[in-house]
Amino acid sequence: MAEQMDLSQLRTLVECVLATLYQHYRHQDLPGLCERLRLPPPPPEDGTSRHKRLEASLRDCPDNRLAQVAQAILDSEPLPVAEQIGLQDVLWLGRPYVEIPGRTRRELAKDFDLSDHRNYPDRFLALLGRLWDLGDDMLSWGASTSRLREEIERHVIRFPDDWSTEASP
Repeated sequence: MAEQMDLSQLRTLVECVLATLYQHYRHQDLPGLCERLRLPPPPPEDGTSRHKRLEASLRDCPDNRLAQVAQAILDSEPLPVAEQIGLQDVLWLGRPYVEIPGRTRRELAKDFDLSDHRNYPDRFLALLGRLWDLGDDMLSWGASTSRLREEIERHVIRFPDDWSTEASP
C-alpha cells in the first residue's frame, strides 16, 4: 500500500523555505511571489515584517493547495539540496513509480564511464549536487565533518582507482 503525503510535514517544510525566502524579496515583491508560488495574497504592508506577511499567507493557504505550493517552490526557487529533497520526498509519497531492480542498477553503473567526467570535476560535482545532498551545507562554524563531496573529490577525481561506479563505498 502506497504511503500518503503528510500535509502537516509538507506545511512545515514550506514554512521553513519561506522563513529564509523572504530575505530575497522586498515588501512590494511579496504579492507577485505569492501569486507565483500559488499562495494566497499576503496581508497589506502595515509595518509587519516580510516574514510575518509570508507566514500569514501560508496560514491562509488551505491544505488541499499545499502540494501545488510546494511544487511551485521547486519549479521556481533555487533551494539548498536538503530542502529540495525534503519537499520532493513528501510530495512524491503515494505517486506511482517504477522500481528499478538492484541488478539493473548495478549493470547501468558498470556501463557508466567516469573518465570523461573526471576531466571536468566542477561540472561533474555540480551535476551530482543537483541530484543528491553532498553535505555542502555547513553544520556549525569550524565543524570538521567528512562531506560526501570531499569523499567524491578524493576517491573519484584525485584517486580514480579508489572507487568505481559498480562498487559503492
